[in-house]
Amino acid sequence: MNTIWRSEKNMLAAYRMPGGHCIYVQALQLNQLGQWLETGESNPLVQRLIDDFGLPENPSQEERLHYITLIEATRTVSPPQRSMTAPEVINLELTTRCPLRCPQCYCTLENGRDLNPETAEKALEEAAAMKVPNINLSGGETLAYPHLDRLLRKIRALGMISSIAISGWGFDRERLRQLKAAGVDDVYVSLNGSTEAVNRLSREGYHEAMNALRLLQEDGETKAYINWVAREDNIADFPDLVKLAEAHDMDGVVILETKPDATMSIQAPIKKESLLQLAAYLKECRRQKDSMPVLVEPCFSPLRAELGKSFFFNHNQGIHRGCGAGRNGAALDVDGNWTPCRHVMTPEPYPSLQAYWLHSPILKGLREHEENRDASCEACELKANCLPCRAAGHGYQCSLV
Repeated sequence: MNTIWRSEKNMLAAYRMPGGHCIYVQALQLNQLGQWLETGESNPLVQRLIDDFGLPENPSQEERLHYITLIEATRTVSPPQRSMTAPEVINLELTTRCPLRCPQCYCTLENGRDLNPETAEKALEEAAAMKVPNINLSGGETLAYPHLDRLLRKIRALGMISSIAISGWGFDRERLRQLKAAGVDDVYVSLNGSTEAVNRLSREGYHEAMNALRLLQEDGETKAYINWVAREDNIADFPDLVKLAEAHDMDGVVILETKPDATMSIQAPIKKESLLQLAAYLKECRRQKDSMPVLVEPCFSPLRAELGKSFFFNHNQGIHRGCGAGRNGAALDVDGNWTPCRHVMTPEPYPSLQAYWLHSPILKGLREHEENRDASCEACELKANCLPCRAAGHGYQCSLV
């Protein structure tokens, strides 16, 4: 088991490889870990770190000093405002080519660009040096990128987790075998409806996606998920999509918030009543034992804030409570420029990931959102527990407001 340990402000982050699980050791827990390192007296936290994150049960003196140094650094590190010392996830836009003709999308298979593989490998090396645990590979159509396997091998060699998003185009048993041999960790299949009719409202490629689900189920070894974009025209279908995921033995369903299209418009925006119904369904799912895991991406912050509500407290808080652009994530576009995320189109040609993370004025502006909220956000009762997607900027339309 390989674990990336990273000192953050007032907390120690541990990322387990493979698997991608993480834990944030903070406050009193840091004291518990430090006490064990000094005295050897165990406690439940230490036992969990030993069992799940590879903390050595009987550390050598050198190992003890290593972890003590990490803990001490949590008191001195100074990350940029409202962000981590480095991203937790980097997205590489591999290509703008795609064979599908989805509504609102500008990609084509014939006319498009590919990310230079040397540029991509340099970015991966920088990410590994900064202890970035997760790398997302996307397009366009990820499988249309000719150097995909090369980058997957690089990510595996650097000890990071790789995730690819696919439509199902070009995916067959042989391609899956090649991806596994290259070291792919997680595969996300894009599907916006349980039936072709519902899916066609926003995506093409229904049969290709269904074929991918069948092949991944047949394989049974690769972690596989469905990426589902929430829209007003497919939200009533979501329970059936979850049943479809269960029938194909998926590891989970990820709910994505709809992003602006090429004209910066939001298609089929969700109404408040629909979002609240979705939240109620998800709460019921969480109460059921052995239900299909349903994850909500952080940038769908209004839904996460609604789900986080309890009588006295809202659990959706901290740096992961919403949009992570420039806070715990960044992206490299197909031209080799850095952007806050794959949907915030503000490329900057910085010489390195570290220089971009520390000095970008665009990232600084995103990190100051709390001082520059829209009037509707400022008036919302959930504003302390919500950080809405910045892809639409001040044109963001929140379903709850």
